[in-house]
Amino acid sequence: MKDQIVRTASLRREYGDVVAVNDINFSVPRGAVLALVGPNGAGKSTLLKMLSAVLEPTRGTALVNGVDINEDPRAVHASVGFLPDFFGLYEELTVSGYLEYFARAYGVPRARRQAVISRTLVDVDLSNKADARVQALSRGMRQRLAIGRTLLHEPPLLLLDEPASGLDPESRHDLQKLFTRLAGAGKTLIVSSHILTELEDYCTHVAILREGSLVAGGSLGEVRALIGNKRRVRVRAAGAQDGALAILLAAGLGSAAGEGGSVFFDFSGSDEELSGILKRLVEGGVKVLYFGEEGGGIQETYLASLGKKI
Repeated sequence: MKDQIVRTASLRREYGDVVAVNDINFSVPRGAVLALVGPNGAGKSTLLKMLSAVLEPTRGTALVNGVDINEDPRAVHASVGFLPDFFGLYEELTVSGYLEYFARAYGVPRARRQAVISRTLVDVDLSNKADARVQALSRGMRQRLAIGRTLLHEPPLLLLDEPASGLDPESRHDLQKLFTRLAGAGKTLIVSSHILTELEDYCTHVAILREGSLVAGGSLGEVRALIGNKRRVRVRAAGAQDGALAILLAAGLGSAAGEGGSVFFDFSGSDEELSGILKRLVEGGVKVLYFGEEGGGIQETYLASLGKKI
């Protein structure tokens, strides 16, 4: 389907007797930012390598931007920017020289090359390091440079394997801002990470892998509903909380209760239904100062999935 940039069909990869990816079927809509989560050995890196057409599946296939990974892997390469979990950089090159090298390798026309490199330096916030040698960059800058390499041929899909691994908090925050900018520019991202709390700000979808199998996949709300993980919502109103509590209880939210100057309730409905609750509070005369989720995000959803077989 045209609105799905990735669609797998019984995708499988075996290494001898070990099944690394076990007949996975899932799809990723265009414009999504998908968190690929799971413990070590779950099959995340193997899945990304197959989707980037650098590793052949044992059987099954996937369509990436409408191209079959088995039938035309080079066309897939043109649609994908892939950052593996371990990547090398040419230490003696300058930052701009490094990007020049890969722009030529990707076949970026000479006439457009400098403009593409300049734009990429802006995208990854390295314009002021264009003439610096790669060996002089901090780890965070090196990570951003490697991501910049994946952008040079203007692919619609980015596959990023543990991009925040080993970074300090400030560098991870910079990386989050970069991903948010890329998503805002229309890129589809699949990000494998162990740092689940940091995926919350920019991920729209999640796929949970365990022992090579897909436990659950879809929008965060869909996956949360599938594994029965309720959201915990906090409401804080101006003045006493009694009015808000009464409206929530009248709406059938029996879990609603006051706690520390706020009202909390559990919710398992859709985002649209949750917005209806807020509307009901406002129309009921409650002066809402805060209305938001306190739980049920990617980390909570993942942890809930560990104890549930689907």
